[in-house]
Amino acid sequence: MSSQVWLPGATAFSLLVITLPSVRRLASRWQLYDLPGQLKIHGQPIPRVGGVALTFALVTSALASETSFSAHRIAFFLALAVIWATGLIDDLVGLSPWIKLTGQFGAALLFCQIGGWEVLVSTNVPLNVAAACLFIATFVNAFNFLDGADGLAAGVAGMIALGYILLSIKAGTPFDCVAAALLGSCLGFLVFNFPPAKIFMGDSGSTTVGFVVAFLSMDFWRAKNGAGHELLLPVVFAGLPLLDFFLAIFRRLRKGVSPFAGDRFHLYDLLFQRGWSAQRVAIACYAVTGLLMMLGWLGEREEWNSSFCFLLALVFGCLLLAAVRLGSLSFDTSARMQEKS
Repeated sequence: MSSQVWLPGATAFSLLVITLPSVRRLASRWQLYDLPGQLKIHGQPIPRVGGVALTFALVTSALASETSFSAHRIAFFLALAVIWATGLIDDLVGLSPWIKLTGQFGAALLFCQIGGWEVLVSTNVPLNVAAACLFIATFVNAFNFLDGADGLAAGVAGMIALGYILLSIKAGTPFDCVAAALLGSCLGFLVFNFPPAKIFMGDSGSTTVGFVVAFLSMDFWRAKNGAGHELLLPVVFAGLPLLDFFLAIFRRLRKGVSPFAGDRFHLYDLLFQRGWSAQRVAIACYAVTGLLMMLGWLGEREEWNSSFCFLLALVFGCLLLAAVRLGSLSFDTSARMQEKS
């Protein structure tokens, strides 16, 4: 495999492992903790701004690997900066969900307008841009929702990045540099975040990771001309966080509460309630993501024929059934927390 693919990953991993201990010490000195609470799985304060080191490692390694800066790439880094800054402000002083959502849509619009990115759902350009903004905000918040247990967001995002790297090597598509930087950053972060976590990435990390995964999805579509069955592969790769996200939104709306009203009915929460350890939950989520990645690769090879589409529907149907049987559509009004996006 080309060193051009893996060098950004090795650089990001090294930078993360070097810088994160310093960020952790500063977070402890400045009392930037995620405190224990009714809806927390940890019993002691944990530093929560690991996203600072993660984003630094990711951006530095990706920038160092760029040989030219097109409008597409400039738009990516500018939008990422807005997403990260919004998340960091929330980590430091707290923001309302609607302000955070405004920042996310603003970053997505910046990304689309400067870089010309869009999701091709029709011949109407404004509609395509709106679809792209909604797509990005969905991924950003899906990974934010997933970041409720040790090692989940970093591990799942790292596996998705690996999936795109392998597709890039196979097809010669242009998203290998950012994917490798994301993989290296996530692996480095897991050194400190795999259960039991020593630091959390916070919103500045989870929203950044979600945005980068959304970017890789759109970059894949651009490389494949964004038509036909190619639109499904990024959704398959990120099937686990997306499933948990849409179940959470549906569950809360069905109960007449804000979609940002937190609860203890995410998939990982339900597994904890059944006595699973944090390590077991993390490994199970990695396994499900690995299965979905293999399905995505199989679909690329089989060109998404009817038999494969049936297999895909069967797998997602089983995941949905398992989630519902676990209780993902329940909502205990006594188990609310402050709004979160």
